[in-house]
Amino acid sequence: MKHLPFRGRSTARCVAARGLLPLLGLVLLAGCGTTKFEAQPSFPAPLITPIPVVVGVYIPAEFGASVHEEKRDGVGYSIAVGKAQAAGFQRLLTAMFTRAVPVHAADAGAATDPEIRGVLEPVLEEFSFITPRDAGTSLYAVSLKYRVNAYTPTGELFESWTFTGYGAQPASSMPGQGMAALQRATTLAMRDAGAKLVTEFREQAIVRGLLPAGPEAEAPLEVQLPP
Repeated sequence: MKHLPFRGRSTARCVAARGLLPLLGLVLLAGCGTTKFEAQPSFPAPLITPIPVVVGVYIPAEFGASVHEEKRDGVGYSIAVGKAQAAGFQRLLTAMFTRAVPVHAADAGAATDPEIRGVLEPVLEEFSFITPRDAGTSLYAVSLKYRVNAYTPTGELFESWTFTGYGAQPASSMPGQGMAALQRATTLAMRDAGAKLVTEFREQAIVRGLLPAGPEAEAPLEVQLPP
């Protein structure tokens, strides 16, 4: 007589093993997946005495569509920063000057508005970040290095200024919260960069070619950033 019960248990094990294979595959894929998110805007409108000039603001298409992508330790990262930074720079520059007029090119200032004294172009030079695994700390940290180019109304580059924003966020003890912490660190880095733009811009050489001659050029800058 054949021992059918034993054969049945063997078959059941095989079926169970086959059923686990798709699940195991999903686990492996999750381990080498992609951390993907879009940075959130963090450029609150500052309470500020505007610089008494009219400027053009040229936001290149690549600046508004910037996505940082890299692969590290088998994990892919795709961090979209373009939409937030483009909206943020336009908002800050609008608050910083008497008028900030959007233009479609760096050399389009004179043709767009005769009052434009210069055209400003933001550029993202570098996005970098570290994770707790990278540095052996409990923090996610992000740095964003920007450059603002200044052009004459007809498109001649006459000055540029580089500055960096930093942001850090503690790692959560909850599993799967690393993406949220990295996203928050990115938001804080953008906010820091915006604060530096607002508070330091007038003192930079870039402004000397924009400010008109006379007493109003020496007017003190009053800055109050919202909490």
